[in-house]
Amino acid sequence: MKRCLVPVLSAMVLAVGLPAAAQDFPSIGSQYIDFGSSMMAVGQMNNVLGNTVRGGGSGARRVGGGAGAGLSASRQAVSVNTRYRASPAVTTRVKSQFADFVAKTDPANGPRLRQAVQQNDLLGAWEKHVSVDGLRRGDVADAMAAYWVQNWQIANKVPFTDRTQVQAVRGQVYRALGANPQFARLDDAARQEMAEVFMYNFVAQGSAFSDATAKGDKSLASRLSDAAVARFRSEMNVDLRQLRLTPAGFVR
Repeated sequence: MKRCLVPVLSAMVLAVGLPAAAQDFPSIGSQYIDFGSSMMAVGQMNNVLGNTVRGGGSGARRVGGGAGAGLSASRQAVSVNTRYRASPAVTTRVKSQFADFVAKTDPANGPRLRQAVQQNDLLGAWEKHVSVDGLRRGDVADAMAAYWVQNWQIANKVPFTDRTQVQAVRGQVYRALGANPQFARLDDAARQEMAEVFMYNFVAQGSAFSDATAKGDKSLASRLSDAAVARFRSEMNVDLRQLRLTPAGFVR
């Protein structure tokens, strides 16, 4: 089954029965939202996967049987637990930080945007959207894989991906995290915070791009696409437009 880019947020939250207040969210759509970009852990983990992709390492090889076999092989090659035990306190803190961030991004609509974020289960909306790819909450590898795939889609203006491709990237992420000693030292709270930052960025960035394309605003869609390319090139030294998404994951 193919999955499209995250829908315009108003449509997505209504589909899961959430308040219509979240329709206000696309008012920040003129910017490429990057909540938590200064978090050292998030940047480090992105760089780990960036090194894997640039180097054309094990994550870029096709393993017999497709992405499912690749993911199985990755679990045999490395031993790492990418899941975490979620804490409501961490979720509340990260959500509050995201609400403040969004409000500061658009001061004129700040109170309304903060309320929209606080009243809606955006993480639940994230999970509903990515479940078709076999991804779930509670796993850093799943959150990071969804984030990378969506930014690749935005950069290349590709509306659809499929489960095989996404699971292959998930395998690349799993191997990259398993090879990183810094990740191994993170406790549950740090892993949860990292994952939820990826999830919020996924929702904000995907909603903004989908909103622009739904309105036929090609200029805005191009600016958002270029912003995704610029960030990955600057922070990870990866050119998203030079990557191909295949049944084996990202390859150059």
